[in-house]
Amino acid sequence: MLLTAIVIAQILDPLRILLVGIAYFLSRVAKRPNVGWLGLLVAIVVIAAGFPFVIFGQSGDIAWTTAAIGVISNALIAGAVAGLLRLQRLFF
Repeated sequence: MLLTAIVIAQILDPLRILLVGIAYFLSRVAKRPNVGWLGLLVAIVVIAAGFPFVIFGQSGDIAWTTAAIGVISNALIAGAVAGLLRLQRLFF
């Protein structure tokens, strides 16, 4: 139950959504074919690791667990942004 609560709290965090959205849009601007996805992957990991260590000031196992769950949450947010943009291009 605790892990599910952490994932839901991270997915609903407005700052995390904003940062992952910016990273997604910047990855779409990249000129080389695979550089954009690599940059998005790095941004997802950096944002996930930055929240517990830098913003929350956590340390130890709880910070590493939160960072690992943050990678999953950020990937879900990036997937949702990509899906919404695909729907927007499909219908408008």
